[in-house]
Amino acid sequence: MEEPIYCPRCGSKLEKRLVGDRVRHVCPECGYIFYLNPTVAAGTLVEMDGRVVLVRRGVPPGIGKWGLPSGYVEADESAEEAAVRETKEESGLDVEVDDLLGVYSFGEKDGAHGVLILYAAHVVGGNLRAGDDAQDVRAFLPHELPESELAFDTNRQALREWLRARRVAYKVANESEAREAERVQSKYQGVSLNFVGNVRLPDRDLIVALDEGELVGFCNVQKDEDTDSTLITRLFVAPNYRRWGIGSQLLREAVDWAGKNGSKMVRAEAAATNPGMVVYLKSGFRVCGFLEHPLLEREERPDAFLHLCRELE
Repeated sequence: MEEPIYCPRCGSKLEKRLVGDRVRHVCPECGYIFYLNPTVAAGTLVEMDGRVVLVRRGVPPGIGKWGLPSGYVEADESAEEAAVRETKEESGLDVEVDDLLGVYSFGEKDGAHGVLILYAAHVVGGNLRAGDDAQDVRAFLPHELPESELAFDTNRQALREWLRARRVAYKVANESEAREAERVQSKYQGVSLNFVGNVRLPDRDLIVALDEGELVGFCNVQKDEDTDSTLITRLFVAPNYRRWGIGSQLLREAVDWAGKNGSKMVRAEAAATNPGMVVYLKSGFRVCGFLEHPLLEREERPDAFLHLCRELE
C-alpha cells in the first residue's frame, strides 16, 4: 500500500508522528490523522447441486487462477450487498445470502492487509456465465476442485472447511452414539437427557452427524400417533460446526424419517431468541403458535417459545 503524502482535508503535507502506540500520518496544519485501515472484501460460497461455484479471475491479483466470487465492499453498501453484487457481476448468478461462513484476514507480512467476509448463499435467478472481469466460471464437484490453481489462501481455507462439512455422515444412532450425545448435551448445555432410552423405543430415534466418527450434532425425533406427526425434541450442532449447514441437513434427515414413519407433519419448538430459529425457517418450517414451556417461569415470558411445524406432502 502506498503511503499517503497529502492531507485529504486541507491538502497540507502529512508528517509521521507517534499517536497512541503507533506511528501515523498526521496533518501539521489541521490535525487530521490518516488511518491506514485494512481493505474489506466480501464474497459468497454458492452451492449448486452439490457443486461449488468458482470464477477464473481475469484481473489481478491472481489473474488466471480460480476463486470464490468476491470483491471489495463499496462505501455505500453493506458487506452482504457487496457479496451479492460481486457474485452477480462475476458469475451471472442472482443469489441470496444465507449465513456468515467466516471472516478471513489476508495480505503480506509487511504490505497491505485486508479482511474477506464470506457468506453461504443460494441461487435465486440468473445464468452461470463469466462476467467482464472473469475468464471463466464453473461449478465444481468436491473431487474436481482445482486446489493447486486457487488464487487466494482465504479461499483455500474456506473450501477445505466446506469439504470437511461435506464429509459429515448422518445416521440413526446406536446406543454408544446416543450415550455420547448425552455427554455432549450435558457438556454444552448443562442438561441431562436420556437419549439411550429413546433409541430403544420403536417410535423414536436419535439422528446423529459424525465427522470421521466424532459426534458433531444430533436431532431427536419421536412419532406422535395422536396427531399423526413427528416431534423434534432436540436439535444440536457443536459450536465450531454451526456455519456449514449441518443443522439444516439434520432437519432434512428428520423430515425424511418422519415421512418414512407415516407422519403428515413435523413439529418442533424453539425459543424465539435462539439463533437456531433461522435454521428451521430456512428448512421450510413456519411458526404455528406460542406455547408455555415447563422450564420457563411465568415472569420469563412463557410465549418466548414458539411452536414450529412443517407439513409433509
